Amino acid sequence: MQNFLRGRRARIVAACFTALAAGLGSFLWAQGAPLSLDDAVRRALEKDLGVQSSSWDWLIASEKADAAKWRQLPGLSFSAGYQRLSDLPPMSLEMANPFAPIGPAQINFAFPASLDNYTSFALNMQYPVFAGFRIKEAMALAQLQAQSKLVGIEMVKRSLMFEVRRAYWEAVRATYNRQTLQKNLELMKANSQLTAHQVNQGTATRADQLAADIRYNQADLDLGDAVSLQNRSFLVLASLIGEASVPLSLAPQAADAPAPYTLTTQPTDAVVPVADQPTAEGDLVSRALAGRPETRVSSLSIQMAEHGIKQAQAGLYPTVTLLGNYTLADPNQRVPFQTDPTIFTGTWALGLQLSYDIGGVPGSLAECAAQEQALKKTRTDAEKQRNAVVLDVRTCIIGVERTRRDIALTQGTVDQAAENLRVAQQRLSAGTANDLDVLTAQFNLLRANFAVTNRQIDAQIAAADLARAVALDQVR
Repeated sequence: MQNFLRGRRARIVAACFTALAAGLGSFLWAQGAPLSLDDAVRRALEKDLGVQSSSWDWLIASEKADAAKWRQLPGLSFSAGYQRLSDLPPMSLEMANPFAPIGPAQINFAFPASLDNYTSFALNMQYPVFAGFRIKEAMALAQLQAQSKLVGIEMVKRSLMFEVRRAYWEAVRATYNRQTLQKNLELMKANSQLTAHQVNQGTATRADQLAADIRYNQADLDLGDAVSLQNRSFLVLASLIGEASVPLSLAPQAADAPAPYTLTTQPTDAVVPVADQPTAEGDLVSRALAGRPETRVSSLSIQMAEHGIKQAQAGLYPTVTLLGNYTLADPNQRVPFQTDPTIFTGTWALGLQLSYDIGGVPGSLAECAAQEQALKKTRTDAEKQRNAVVLDVRTCIIGVERTRRDIALTQGTVDQAAENLRVAQQRLSAGTANDLDVLTAQFNLLRANFAVTNRQIDAQIAAADLARAVALDQVR
């Protein structure tokens, strides 16, 4: 009878372990829509409001650059006017003849009555032939600003891609964690039932039953924490890909509860090429310095500071302006004695104007000095940014190498845990171990497999971080 009960308990334990092993490779929530890592990144790039805002900034800067180009054209203005004039009577003027006695003694001049209406059309032209390179430098600054905004879009996209990848892998980790703790709860439940059976048979005490119940309650608490962590991970991922209103299940015991997504990319998949390639530090640092948007923005900032100096120097130069005017009016003020209200007379004017702001020279010199100091600061900031990029890349390389080493070391614990389980099962069959020893060995194997998966996820995150630091991805 004792052998029968022992064999029955062994079959129960074996059945529990078989169920655990069968469910280890699948996610708890299989009803959700499949979502791969590449799909998550693509959705985030399409829907992220930060990317859209950066795109609008670039469009604004591009339009301003086009506006700066149009300022090279001459300024033309057209005006039209009408005035109703007050009536002025005809006038006459008499004066002595300076050539008398030749001719009459008095000379009479008669002026006609003034016109009652004044209508004019004018076209004015103003073109700065030389303005101290103000227009040229303003156009160059606007173009550089547009380029920096374009690089800014890339910067936002690269940062977003890493955040999505990290959130995706954290959701995978949380799902595996919940799965492990779900199986742990099932183990503790089986242990509690076995202990209760042993109490009924008189082979266990009430204290053993209370200890088993406490372990079951603790497993239930751990599972609840895992569910909360998984929900939070899915919420972060959904927010990044533009689906923040995704429904979440809050029931920890529902193994078949619907999930928002089925995460199809596994920790063993080769997602980022650099993950499985030897890391040549010099090549990665050079690529990062050449491709990182931060270093390119710093280079553009230096160019903008250099053009800022040239623009400040414009106040030290004179300004030469070409002026032109054509006026068609009735009456035209340049034409005297107009009496026919239907005759429009056209006149034109063309000239050059030279001006120099003598009083503004001290201010221009001070502005030039300020811009030179700004250039030095920009170069210092650029060098600081380069050092930060180098440090970032080297830190990421260290992280990748560490995760590879951790995976290699952690995988050795799986074989040890499997061997411990085999020994525990043999000891149970021989009667030198109890059911709790076997259940503990089963959970240790489950935990060892999860530890390997955990390290693989760390390796994926480290590889994604290195891809961000090196600007490995092609961003459009």
